Amino acid sequence: MNQKIHNLQQYASNIADGSVSMSDMMNTPGSMFNRQLMFMTYAHNGALMSAQQNMQGLMMMPHVQMQMNQMQDPNMKAMYQNWIFRSLYNQARERAGKAEEKLLNQQEQELQKEKAKLETRLKLLEAEYDAVKQGEDKSAQFWKPEYVA
Repeated sequence: MNQKIHNLQQYASNIADGSVSMSDMMNTPGSMFNRQLMFMTYAHNGALMSAQQNMQGLMMMPHVQMQMNQMQDPNMKAMYQNWIFRSLYNQARERAGKAEEKLLNQQEQELQKEKAKLETRLKLLEAEYDAVKQGEDKSAQFWKPEYVA
């Protein structure tokens, strides 16, 4: 149980900044590797689709069209469009990271609850074992034969 919690925490720290480096991948626990790959794929593809859709809608807005028409240099237009797209992409990646963070927090809470239940159960079993052991000792003492010489 502690290992699962530790693995979740390690995974959460790896994806905390929204991007996953090669170092993060190498430090990922084996049990979380596939999940991290899935997150990377989901976050990138989802952010890309979201940015493309939002970019199309944004470029249709009159004030953006007016600003684009005022730019004479095609390189400036391309840089501006790229800046807008990167901003939209980064916002979508951040949303995906927050959604994953929320899910991880929920899973960690569930694991903590399960751990607390198991610890309580262990304490009850240990108390029962001690009571049985004491009862057994008392019973053995009571029923032991006493020889009078």
